[in-house]
Amino acid sequence: MTGELPDAIVACVGGGSNAAGFFAGFLNDPVNIYGVEPLGRGTKLGDHAASLTFGEEGVMHGFNSIMLKDENGDPAPVYSVASGLDYPSSGPEHAFLHDLGRVKYDVVSDDETIDAFYELSKTEGIIPAIESSHAVAYGIKLAKEMNKGSVLINLSGRGDKDMDYIIEKYGIR
Repeated sequence: MTGELPDAIVACVGGGSNAAGFFAGFLNDPVNIYGVEPLGRGTKLGDHAASLTFGEEGVMHGFNSIMLKDENGDPAPVYSVASGLDYPSSGPEHAFLHDLGRVKYDVVSDDETIDAFYELSKTEGIIPAIESSHAVAYGIKLAKEMNKGSVLINLSGRGDKDMDYIIEKYGIR
C-alpha cells in the first residue's frame, strides 16, 4: 500500500510453516523479523510450547531442530491456548534463522493472545485465528515500543473456527 518495505514483520511460530513462508520474502531486506511463540500459562515446562525460546537441539520426527525435552530427553509435554501451536519443536528453518540471529523469537502469554483476539475483532472487524492472535499481541506491543514506522502482521488463519471455544471459555467482550 505504501510502496515501501515495512519496518518490522511478525508471525506466530509453532511448527513454523506459515511463518517460514512469510519470512522468506523479507530475509534479504532491511526488515526486522519477529517470530512469536506461545508462552501459554507460564515458563514452566508443560505450560507453554516455546521451543525456540526455552528448548535445545534435538531430533524429532526425523529432523534436527530445537525442541522442548523432558528429563529423559524425549519431547516434552506442551500447552498453548492455540491448538495449532502446541508442538514441542519448530521446523529446522526456524532453528537456523534463530541461530543466525536473523529472526528474533519471543513469546506472548495466553492472556495477551486472547486480549489481542478481541482487540482486532472489535477495532477492525477481522476475526483472527487464535494462533495468529499471538502475532497480533506481539505486533501491538512492538508498535507501541517503536512509536513510529510500520509493522506487518501475518494472519495465517481464520478465527471463525475458534469462535465457539472463545465464547465458551472467555465470553463475549
